[in-house]
Amino acid sequence: MTNETLDSVYEELKQLRDEIGLKLHLGGMDLRDQWGELESEWKTWTHQLAQELDAGAEDVEAKIREAGGDDLRKVEIKTKLAISKLQKGFKEVADKLNEERQ
Repeated sequence: MTNETLDSVYEELKQLRDEIGLKLHLGGMDLRDQWGELESEWKTWTHQLAQELDAGAEDVEAKIREAGGDDLRKVEIKTKLAISKLQKGFKEVADKLNEERQ
């Protein structure tokens, strides 16, 4: 996954998250538990992402080379799974909020 792709996905998720947060603030009390879980996952993912980026590409690459190429694949799969889970969760909450408004 390239940095440009990751930046794009991050911005898309962040925008959706912000929109949902505003809608939840205005209503949708029954979705707050689901939202709380997604917020926790968001914070975990963004924290891990920040740590990896702060480590510097050279440090991360060196650690991956030392451990073997499979670790790079594991990191990529883990990142894609986290993104997919957040996208699905945010979409579910947004859809439910939209249904409540109709």
